[in-house]
Amino acid sequence: MSVSRCCVRPRPPHRQNTEAPGRAEQCVPRARFARLAVLLLCSLALSAGGGCSQVLSTLGNDPAGAARGATFYLGGAGTFGNIGNYSIREGLRDGGYTGAIDVVPWQSWFGDVLRDQMDRTRNEREAQRFADRITEYARQYPGRRANIIALSAGTGVATWAIERLPPDVRVGTVVFLGSSLSRRYDLTEALSRLDGKLYVFYSADDPVLRYGVPLAGTVDRDADNRTAAGLTGFALPRAADAATVDAYNRKLRNMGWKPRYARYGYRGLHTDGTRERFVAAVIAPLLREPLDPREPAASQETAAAPAPDTPAAAANTGD
Repeated sequence: MSVSRCCVRPRPPHRQNTEAPGRAEQCVPRARFARLAVLLLCSLALSAGGGCSQVLSTLGNDPAGAARGATFYLGGAGTFGNIGNYSIREGLRDGGYTGAIDVVPWQSWFGDVLRDQMDRTRNEREAQRFADRITEYARQYPGRRANIIALSAGTGVATWAIERLPPDVRVGTVVFLGSSLSRRYDLTEALSRLDGKLYVFYSADDPVLRYGVPLAGTVDRDADNRTAAGLTGFALPRAADAATVDAYNRKLRNMGWKPRYARYGYRGLHTDGTRERFVAAVIAPLLREPLDPREPAASQETAAAPAPDTPAAAANTGD
């Protein structure tokens, strides 16, 4: 598995200024400095032949524990789709996850958000690269559990990568946050490659999916259905057969937003699911759930795990 040995712990996020209006002006130079820093990182990445996402993802990697398992994280579209690179890592560690954490850069440099959301041909090439990355890990650490967490358009890349895995390579648990895939995208093939379950956290109040996706289209480019799964959860494809119904019932868990999630910083907005406290309390335990008992026990991580904050919800397979 290609992971960076450079692990940089980010500073705590800057707290919102609640002082008098006059104090807000003091934050302007700091904001400008932050933008300049991002531009500098991107320039360095380009000079090395990569994009800004390459640099930002490298800073979010943590290779420790690769022999115990790995979790791959794919952010959303655009440069700022890298939200979660640090908080996912820190949240997983706070939640007791002991495997490696590998942030996967897939976003384009030219075209930014719109290209990442709309260029399915390019995204499927990135999906093949990600599938190769998972396969490399599986060959290096046979029998170890590989999980995936993906945000927004990254859920499309993750799904197509899973579909492209060799027959002998499996994935453990998959978590989708604010997915911009069509709610009726056929997950049958992807679900058949999972030894765990697919957890889909969705919120009807997500403004990006509610107002942006109907204009740009879903990441899978379904012209007939521009409702993103991150708003409603996944529903059965219209032509679902008995095998698909069975796969959805066994492997898919649609997890609608709940008021208690707010205590962890997840208030239903597009990237809230990447908040460190939410990852630690809700997502990390899911990655340690027992896998399908029909699969080899060696593929399961053995670290002690607290019970998940929320039980798996039944798959929402209707309208």
